[in-house]
Amino acid sequence: QQRDNRQELQRQAVLQFLSKSSFRFHGSDVLVFIPVHNEEHAIAQVVRKIRNACDFDILVIDDGSTDSTPDILSKLDVEVLRQPVCLGSLYTLSAFGVGSSLGYKYMVKLDGDDQQNPRDLPRLYEHAISTKADIVIGSRHLNGFTANIFSIKGAGMWFCSKLVSLLLRKQITDSTSGYRIWNSRTYKTMTQALKSGRLKEESTYEIEELMIAAKMKLKVEEISVVMRKRQFGESKSYSIKKMASFPPNLIRSTIRALTYRS
Repeated sequence: QQRDNRQELQRQAVLQFLSKSSFRFHGSDVLVFIPVHNEEHAIAQVVRKIRNACDFDILVIDDGSTDSTPDILSKLDVEVLRQPVCLGSLYTLSAFGVGSSLGYKYMVKLDGDDQQNPRDLPRLYEHAISTKADIVIGSRHLNGFTANIFSIKGAGMWFCSKLVSLLLRKQITDSTSGYRIWNSRTYKTMTQALKSGRLKEESTYEIEELMIAAKMKLKVEEISVVMRKRQFGESKSYSIKKMASFPPNLIRSTIRALTYRS
């Protein structure tokens, strides 16, 4: 019931956004979406860096921010989809819904905390075009594993990449990276999987998505990227709660992916 209520709030937010008579988009084939929740110190800089790096269209998804993020966004020349409360990873479903409705050929996710480098956006797109890949991942480990493999987080990242590599039958070095580009066929497929509950917006989302890609025989590629250390606030990716929920979520994700039917 709670999941249904959250999805209804998400669906209404998308419908309200799409009901606008015009959009501040510029006709690009690529839509960059930036999920934000209380990123008042970083979001303006992130938008500026994207504009300096490429001419892709930009959509900010404000996931129920309670700081000054909404005020800052109102002063930027950028499209904003506002979710009334924090809905977590359902922002992916919101973004894919907008992309599908407006006919974008590619979608890219860029975090709003200024850790990922927008200069890599054109590289992701160019690699997707040149290799005809369905998904291209921005990998932090393509040139060597950069995390501490003896830490819980590092060991988990290493294990998940080995698992995904086994299923895809090719080496994937950073299966937990959310910095990735999808072509339209792929993001529409993931939209349906999310809506039906066959893909869950849990701590293992990125990994499960790649396992589904393996099941569907999609082409997955990687390029090397470098992540900055977070300058403001606290990371939402590796909270104690998320790390504790990771092992059981991974087991459920693997079972769902291996039994996935499109």
